[in-house]
Amino acid sequence: MVARFWSCEEIESPKAYSPDQARCEHLYMNTVQRDTNGRYTVSLLKDGDEIKKLGESRDIALRRLQGTERRLAKDARLREQYTAFMDEYLALGHMHRVDDSHDAVKRCYLPHHPVVKEESTTTKLRVVFDASCKTSTGISLNDTLHVGPVIQEDLRSIIVRCRTRQVMLVSDIEKMFRQINVLPEDRHLQCILWRQHSSQNVVTYELDTVTYGTKSAPFLATRTLHQLVADEGQRFPFAAKAILEDTYMDDVITGADTIEEATDLRTQLVEMLQRGGFHLRKWASNEEATLQGISQQELQFQLQFLAQLGLN
Repeated sequence: MVARFWSCEEIESPKAYSPDQARCEHLYMNTVQRDTNGRYTVSLLKDGDEIKKLGESRDIALRRLQGTERRLAKDARLREQYTAFMDEYLALGHMHRVDDSHDAVKRCYLPHHPVVKEESTTTKLRVVFDASCKTSTGISLNDTLHVGPVIQEDLRSIIVRCRTRQVMLVSDIEKMFRQINVLPEDRHLQCILWRQHSSQNVVTYELDTVTYGTKSAPFLATRTLHQLVADEGQRFPFAAKAILEDTYMDDVITGADTIEEATDLRTQLVEMLQRGGFHLRKWASNEEATLQGISQQELQFQLQFLAQLGLN
């Protein structure tokens, strides 16, 4: 009984990586780059043997595009939002047009479809790129990628720890995956077909950033945040601790014991993440004073709403 008691109370030491997980860390560290603007570029976590098994994928991507077009033709509002999403993707430099008529490389084309989230306060429609779609050989892009180890705290621990603080502070990293570039030599594996209208010719685009829907995306994004801490953490110690311990995917769920400490923490988070090309939004807190200086558009809730709830 005594032995069981101590085994339950003992804090686990960090788990050693499996060979596959260690390979992911090795691949990341040997490919990650940082440009003069502070943004990071990473490689897809490819399995060298499996990647050779990818088959043809353009035909199925074209059929899926035609199916999506038929759906959009029945819903003018959905079509407008879908087109706006793609236009923004292109305008932000997150994808670029390519000529695939005389390719020397074997491209992998990802079908895409809309996912609508009406309760979202920002983007109600997201275009999802299907990296699990099988190619002609029965192998998908996701089948050829490593998933990577889990390197973030579990959500329950983050929430429980945050509740022990007097001042809670939460925020969201805007378009987190898309702020991380993919090496140019890997982008042929992230191709899509698109046109604004079915009367136009189909155009091929390469996705230039880490893509939501690919198996390694969560690890690559979280690992890049940790790399940012390694590069900038000494200058922003409060923010570094929050990113390592109080961040779950693109959500920062943290806090402090006083309003002054929470305000300093918020300032450090904004400045450190900006150095990596990331932007924080959807700010919320149980203390209105910590949100002073943030525009209404960057808040999760309007301050008047917080006052009505008695949270300020």
